[in-house]
Amino acid sequence: MYKGQPIHRKAMANALRGTKHETNKDKTKTACLCELLGLKPFTPHDLRRTAATLAGDLGFDDAAIAKCLDHAVTKKGDTVVPTVTGKVYNHSKRMKEKRAVLDGVAAELLRIIGEPVARSRSLEGHG
Repeated sequence: MYKGQPIHRKAMANALRGTKHETNKDKTKTACLCELLGLKPFTPHDLRRTAATLAGDLGFDDAAIAKCLDHAVTKKGDTVVPTVTGKVYNHSKRMKEKRAVLDGVAAELLRIIGEPVARSRSLEGHG
């Protein structure tokens, strides 16, 4: 909406919900995106769950998926890792693991909708 500014964090939820529920009489009432597209209503959080499920089905482990969801991982195997280490200090591994998971989910979504996709090297062994 504003050049150089990120989209508001609630923009997707607002588009999915529409403004028919607004009580302000001066506000324009619009249908929700789901209604306009003929879909059953869903929320952005439903999309997070779907992506996590797809990643799990593709063979990614829960620790890597949790990083993509910005959930704290306090135990990896038999080793307990302080949450602050992974969340605040160590970002290099997180980005590599996140990229592998998100590339895998993107490839699966493209396969589902029928678009051709080149397999990334980060997907080897995960699909």
